[in-house]
Amino acid sequence: MRAYKTILLVVAAVFLQNAAGAQACGDKFLLLGRGAKFQRAYAAIHPASIVIYAQPQRSAAKAIRDPRLQQDLKLAGHRVSVVESEAALVRALASERVDLVLTDVADADRTSVAGAASASRPTILPVMYEPTAEEAKRIEAQYQCRLKSSDRADRYLRTIDDAMSVRTEQKKRRAS
Repeated sequence: MRAYKTILLVVAAVFLQNAAGAQACGDKFLLLGRGAKFQRAYAAIHPASIVIYAQPQRSAAKAIRDPRLQQDLKLAGHRVSVVESEAALVRALASERVDLVLTDVADADRTSVAGAASASRPTILPVMYEPTAEEAKRIEAQYQCRLKSSDRADRYLRTIDDAMSVRTEQKKRRAS
């Protein structure tokens, strides 16, 4: 029995000494600090042209103007531009194909009117800052999305993908 324990101990020591060689395919990414970051691994299903309309004085403007959010959107494959005034928004909508407009909930209705007048008819995604439950339900029913300024980038990316899926289905139906 003693010889059996000694052999088992020697075999275990050999395997523990060379543990890196015993890893299966993909396990090396599970080691501390080696995993692929979500933003680098995520690719948009439907890359979009996004205009961020963020007037500096609005509550949600800080969140949607965040350079990290913009970088995450670009890394996922979206084209992003930022405008700060209504005149710049109208110019952006007139000069380029725009799929989505991220804006503060306070500007959502005016942005919808400007979007409806443009050739690309973008989907409006309003971002709420600390909404009440009633306000969140109303905005979600009206715009079919629920984005808060406190949401992480992955929530924005999922919502954008959902909105682009709906746009793609609508285009297919119109083409049929």
